[in-house]
Amino acid sequence: MPEIIVTAQRKSESIYEVPLAVQALGQDTLEDLRIDDVNALATAVPGLSVAPAYSGVPIFTLRGIGFNTVNITATSTVGIYQDELAYPYPSMAGGPIFDLERVEVLKGPQGTLYGRNTTAGLIDFITAKPLLGTTSGRVQAEFGNYQTYNLEGMLNLPLGDIAALRVSGRWENSDKGWQVDQLRGDRLGEKDRLAGRASLLIEPGDDFSAFLSVSGWRDRSDTQAGQAISLNLTNRLSLAAPSFGPGDANVPGLLDYLDTYQPNKASQAGFNTTQQLSQTLGLAPGIGAPKADSDFISAQLRLTWSPNDRLSFISISGYNDFSRNDVVDFSGAPYEIIATRYDAGIKSFQQEFRAEIDGDGFDLTLGGYYAHDKMHESTVFLIGENSSVRYLRLATLGLMADPVANAIFNTSGYTPADVVNAFRAGGGGARSKSETMSAFMNGEVELTSQLTMSGGMRVGIDKTELNGCSIDVNGNYLPIVNTAARAIIFQTYGVIAPEVVKNGCTTYDPVTNTDHEVYSRLNESNFSGRLALQYEPNADTLLFASVARGIKSGNIPIVPANRAVQFTPATQEKLTAYEIGARLGFWGHRAQVNVTGFYYDYTDKQFSSYVPDPTFGALQRLVNIPKSRAWGIDGEIVLQPINELTLTWNATYLDTKVKNYTGANAAGIPTDFTGANFSFAPKFSTSGTALVVVPVSTNFDFRASLNASYQSKTHSDFGEDPLFAIKDYFLLNGSIGVQSADGNWGLSLWARNLTNTYYWTSVVDNQNLNVRFAGMPRTYGLTLSYGF
Repeated sequence: MPEIIVTAQRKSESIYEVPLAVQALGQDTLEDLRIDDVNALATAVPGLSVAPAYSGVPIFTLRGIGFNTVNITATSTVGIYQDELAYPYPSMAGGPIFDLERVEVLKGPQGTLYGRNTTAGLIDFITAKPLLGTTSGRVQAEFGNYQTYNLEGMLNLPLGDIAALRVSGRWENSDKGWQVDQLRGDRLGEKDRLAGRASLLIEPGDDFSAFLSVSGWRDRSDTQAGQAISLNLTNRLSLAAPSFGPGDANVPGLLDYLDTYQPNKASQAGFNTTQQLSQTLGLAPGIGAPKADSDFISAQLRLTWSPNDRLSFISISGYNDFSRNDVVDFSGAPYEIIATRYDAGIKSFQQEFRAEIDGDGFDLTLGGYYAHDKMHESTVFLIGENSSVRYLRLATLGLMADPVANAIFNTSGYTPADVVNAFRAGGGGARSKSETMSAFMNGEVELTSQLTMSGGMRVGIDKTELNGCSIDVNGNYLPIVNTAARAIIFQTYGVIAPEVVKNGCTTYDPVTNTDHEVYSRLNESNFSGRLALQYEPNADTLLFASVARGIKSGNIPIVPANRAVQFTPATQEKLTAYEIGARLGFWGHRAQVNVTGFYYDYTDKQFSSYVPDPTFGALQRLVNIPKSRAWGIDGEIVLQPINELTLTWNATYLDTKVKNYTGANAAGIPTDFTGANFSFAPKFSTSGTALVVVPVSTNFDFRASLNASYQSKTHSDFGEDPLFAIKDYFLLNGSIGVQSADGNWGLSLWARNLTNTYYWTSVVDNQNLNVRFAGMPRTYGLTLSYGF
């Protein structure tokens, strides 16, 4: 079978010789499986989950290790790279996948080979590079359901004898939305994405090369709407309580809607009209249609100087610029429960320098890494029909009806008419910056002809600063914040808070008895490393064992914070991984069996959880889980019994557990989560692929693929709460077509989610409802390609 060459250890070697849990998908596999974004990638890599937070930020989880934050500016436990350049923030990976040589997924802590440290693993997208002395090109057109028409192309041009330019791009469109509002029949889900890349390779001699790449994407698609499934926990509890609470203040018609429109297929959704979201009511401005307006551009320069065959110096300079002005309606129902406009930006500069030494019986890499990131994020959200807001309006009217309370807390003389549309629009804003500095080394030494020891270490310093608060929007908050909210503060803390000013901060700090911008700072140092032994008794067998420690830097959340405590940082987390594995080849590698067992000892796991709040019941904040663990087995079998047939099966079994942690649930109630499973951590996930390539004549081949994947049930929050359950699901993808023997032209029919399975990848709490985010329904189409 074809041998896959990978660079998982930053050197080119056969995947059969890598003492790591690594899965590689080559260019043909990516095309056969229709992997055109990170969500599709997850269906082909067991143990990998990509789920949306309610803000639309992708949450990457690998072997159960993830970070479920909603922040656009939060780093992931799973490192994302393109050609070894870090994309440190998950949203940067939101563009189309195209013109790749392969994708490598490394499982387990990383840091001794890569400047950014991670606890879960990493995904490296290896782009197709310019080819010297070759003029070639390719164009591909796709037509599918939902009025889909995509176009992709590539052109490789030699520039003399020492340089080449490669330009490629992909344009994705669908003019018919795949989501349908259950009450009105309006559609949402049109796609409009454009991506491109230009790469320049210069090799003036054997000792020097320069690689310059500029890539980017823009997204103007509709943003995904949710599916309301139930009242959230706070509403359920207060609805059943003898006293009046938020559960009794739901917008009229919502309970009947939940009873009538329980979703049972992917296309069913609930969202407000564009007219409603765009209109200004009183002092509350509209935010516009639920649509993406995101842009990303990345540039890197890689210089390699090899004065001799044993020594190389490599410099990688990179710059990433991401901006987001999206509107997301995650109400899950056709009411103004919560819709948000995001205005965020990230500018990230990074520099890595390393030396690689190829000695007699040993390899050594020494390197240094520096990154500086500047970020801002602001939001305006509409919550005019949220039960908590309606409850606060009623509480405010009750306060105004009490002459004593009104005299004490309504010092500005607000009237009932001011309360009608009050608290409809709110906002938040923050500015932050971070620095990462590290030095790392990794080496490998042959102890005997069959036994090799490898290892490395990394020392790092991470610094983060943030200024942020929630903000009144145009005075819309004030009739409630300066009346009922002050009364709640008095009942809770025994003090009368000063009034909030128009467009001022609304983040209350009980320590100072003020609403003010919060300054938070986090400086941390860390040490991580890896030690491994690999034993090769023969050319077809590799046995290995390793112990590794990974660190994920701490994080200061950017959230609409009602209380200053919500800006409390989560400190760095530490994961120690113990692995043992084998790579076994049979019949000249016509059969390959790979298996890895692992145990993770997890300290201070970062998690987006809740803190009790007297106004809303519960508010989001980041926490650290003191102790937890995970263990499991990764397995892979690749068979090629005949040249025309390749069978691949991958699977991951996973068992996760919180050892000790008492926090708050989604209603703000103190809860002991000891013994709970991790979120987005199914016990079993698997993927199997059959690829058939049969020569029909000397001119063209018949080509077909079938991919099946399965994931067992899991949850998107701790505690096995059925409101956050993600059921198990099975997906089937396939393609069939013909291709010229030289690969220059092809025609194929393809389908994803062939059985039209209804499944969802995330469940969120929007302060009123629990809302699902469904996976795509069946998509199918025709692809035509031509190359030269």
